[in-house]
Amino acid sequence: MSKHSHAPPRPLYKLPSWSPDMVRDEAWERRKDNHRHRLSKSLSEDDLEELKACIELGFRFDSPEIDPKLSNTIPALTLYHTVNKQYNNHKLSRSSSSLSRVSESNIASSSTIFNPGDDLATKKTRLKQWAQVVACAVRQSSPSSDS
Repeated sequence: MSKHSHAPPRPLYKLPSWSPDMVRDEAWERRKDNHRHRLSKSLSEDDLEELKACIELGFRFDSPEIDPKLSNTIPALTLYHTVNKQYNNHKLSRSSSSLSRVSESNIASSSTIFNPGDDLATKKTRLKQWAQVVACAVRQSSPSSDS
């Protein structure tokens, strides 16, 4: 009789089953990580479209405080909140006194829109985004014109 050396059996590994949900979940994680690890706070056209779509669906973002989880989910919300606050402060100051002047802190200064060292193309893009967010803020605060 010969002695056979038996190698220990290889361990079994459990592999998860494939499902379409896994692909969606992985894509979501990548997108979430991309938003979290942005080097600059620049917004994309998709971010602005997402904000506009939320407003068109009837979501209102007029709370005095911004929820960090919500602003992480909707990146354009931080800019919208800032613009909306400035717009509402401007409306209040105009209605309280016809002679009152709006302080410089109530007007979106170029330092809140642009970063030092931005090139001309970046400034143009940010100004366009700012204008779109202003339009959203004005539209949301205006009385509905639906008939």
